[in-house]
Amino acid sequence: MKMWRLTIADTAAGAVIGLAAILLLVPARLHGGKYGAEAVCLANVRGLLQAWNMYHEDNDGRLVGGSNYYSGTRRTPYRWVERPLYSDADNPGAPPEGLGSMVPPDAALSRVYRLNGIRAGKLFPYVENVKLYHCPADRALFNREPNASYRSYSISGLMNSEDFTQRDGWPGYVPPSGWRAIMMPDGKSKRLKLAQQFHEIASPERKHVFVEEDVAIRNQLYNLGGFILMGSGYWYWWDVPATFHDDRAVLGFADGHAVSRRWADARTIALIKQEPLPGTSTIPGVHQPNNADLEYMNGGYMACD
Repeated sequence: MKMWRLTIADTAAGAVIGLAAILLLVPARLHGGKYGAEAVCLANVRGLLQAWNMYHEDNDGRLVGGSNYYSGTRRTPYRWVERPLYSDADNPGAPPEGLGSMVPPDAALSRVYRLNGIRAGKLFPYVENVKLYHCPADRALFNREPNASYRSYSISGLMNSEDFTQRDGWPGYVPPSGWRAIMMPDGKSKRLKLAQQFHEIASPERKHVFVEEDVAIRNQLYNLGGFILMGSGYWYWWDVPATFHDDRAVLGFADGHAVSRRWADARTIALIKQEPLPGTSTIPGVHQPNNADLEYMNGGYMACD
């Protein structure tokens, strides 16, 4: 299927991206069915990427916060979305950035609160349509509350998100220390450095920013934090991507392009779906050595190389 790249020419800094403009790129014959959902999903991610890039252009190259954690050791300033909120004017972050707003308890979550959290995020002024945050093939929004998650996309953990061990200062962007290290397949130690400015991203065409993620299958009530990989080592999944499109997920990269990636390893698909591997009665664990899917995702995850 033909791939489309979203380009909005002659756009002033801070201009709004409308869903209607994005969907003009999707042929009418593809608006229905599974291929239509995938085409809309690709357009959604390209729209979010356009907003993500406009944000750093408007803010001296600084990346928007890629996690919605607002408290604790992994709190992130200038968040692209917030957790579900009572009002879209609320901000649960600590002063001086936030207002310290109260947040709804998990048992009281609703569609209204979920969309408030999206509208309160720092990217929404560039988008102004909540539909860009939801893939039509993600059916979790039809679950009964509080399990009816809406947002289908997360930001990678090293794109100014939550993958750090120490952030000094609040609401500052720069943690001067606290980078995780992992052992690479060649036996060398690799420091996983958080990208906080766009110029720090090595090879933007290879580094994913947005990842389609199915959190409902793991009974999460909404997308928590960012999308984390290599939590226990190189060949370990931590978060897992979605399989909304016939065992594919949409990924959006820092240079503005988006792709639909088919998962090739049966262990990846079985783990995501929480189903036994074909011919067995066992659901695979997160440790999956020599998994080509994991290798591909890890390579795109290491923002600063």
